[in-house]
Amino acid sequence: MSIGRIGRALHREESGFAMIVAVVLLGVMGTLMALVMSVGSHTTFATAKGRSWVQALHVAEAGVHQAIAKLEETNGAFTGTFSGTTDEGNFTGTVTPQPRKRFQIDVAGVVEPGQGLGATRRLRVTLAPPSSFLYAMLSNTSIATKGNDVIDGDIWSNQNVLLEQNNIVHGSVTAATGWVATKTGVTIDEDVWSGGYDPNNLDRAVHLGAGGTIGGNVKASVTSPPDPITCGGEDPTKYKVRVEGTATVVGNMVSWGPKTGSGTVQGTISQNVCTAASPTKPLPTFTYSASNYDPATHHEFGTAETASGTAVSDFQAHIIPEKSAMSGSYYINQSGLAGQSLRIDLTGVTIAGDTTIIANVPIYANGLTDSAGDALFTLVSTYQPPTGSVCDVNQDNSECSIHLKNNFEPSGNTAVVIYAPYGPVAVKNNQVQFGTIYADAIQIKNNQTLNYDSRVERVVGFGDVTYEVETWFELAP
Repeated sequence: MSIGRIGRALHREESGFAMIVAVVLLGVMGTLMALVMSVGSHTTFATAKGRSWVQALHVAEAGVHQAIAKLEETNGAFTGTFSGTTDEGNFTGTVTPQPRKRFQIDVAGVVEPGQGLGATRRLRVTLAPPSSFLYAMLSNTSIATKGNDVIDGDIWSNQNVLLEQNNIVHGSVTAATGWVATKTGVTIDEDVWSGGYDPNNLDRAVHLGAGGTIGGNVKASVTSPPDPITCGGEDPTKYKVRVEGTATVVGNMVSWGPKTGSGTVQGTISQNVCTAASPTKPLPTFTYSASNYDPATHHEFGTAETASGTAVSDFQAHIIPEKSAMSGSYYINQSGLAGQSLRIDLTGVTIAGDTTIIANVPIYANGLTDSAGDALFTLVSTYQPPTGSVCDVNQDNSECSIHLKNNFEPSGNTAVVIYAPYGPVAVKNNQVQFGTIYADAIQIKNNQTLNYDSRVERVVGFGDVTYEVETWFELAP
């Protein structure tokens, strides 16, 4: 074969190979272009779907806020279904009343921008009275317990706390601006914290009596010290922590003053250390509104606007047939000068369901029980004793805002709120209470058992607002 013919043959072979390469490259490029277009389309779809998903949540939230507005406009009377529209979509919802002045709001937010791009989000929100009662006892001033009392929960006083013989506290004890003192055989399971000292008891900030136990830490602080070095010039010898012989502090001790006494502190002892005491805690405010109570079982003796000269006597006459099975809500607004001779008397009453008694006069009970399966019993006295008067736990007619005695024994089925913001509460002789006591001052004597019950945490009428969001979560679409 000549060289020319060989060259022509090689040229033909190269031309065929180039065509094959071109076809393959075109196929690869076409596949890549299809893939890019597919990915782009999917990304655009996913982005649009994601935008709808976010927008649907905004729509559902708008529905929740509309439900809350409807409840505000109607003083909590609105129930049933509702619907609405925003710039992003539509919502439908339901407001369902729950026991003890709670509301459940269910809302579905829907966005439908195009076929296959819509989204639905569902929210469930619970409204409840604000969280107001977190302690077994809270006092504006002082707390004193005597003789074999058992407190299951935390104790808070803005001034002083005295726990006498063989008291047991399954919780912590705080005296925000004052002292904590215990007598023989007292047990406190958790921490003790004071913010002042007792000038009448050898300048002691904390005194743990013989045979006593503090299961947590002890802190003796100073109220609002302006500096951490000199503690505002406070004399450290006035802030003693005395632990008597056979008494034990299981945790650490930190105090502005010295540790005295032959008792044991098992943890670290840090003396002459300045720490700031806790700020005081105000009692939750109470605001009466008839709309907070079921009109079918709500009774007024005198109104919020106009007091009645016969409010107390009318109430007492009204409950005579109900004493063996009492429930509902009662508002007593007595005109004139109230006092112990003109007070609510609940002696012998049996609580049979949720019961609320609100009075501007003293409240007294000599024996009270319950028959309910699950009840909330709330006693509110806004009575303010005369200046200079005394509430004596041993005197039935002394100037207490609320006085409970002799087998005040609702069972664990009934949670009890005792609230007296302007005067003392006195409790004596074999009380059993599941709930809380909040008062200007608290005195307890002789074999009392007080168990904090979480059912009392949120009670309508207390706090800065009527309702707040208790829970807020998303349901499955």
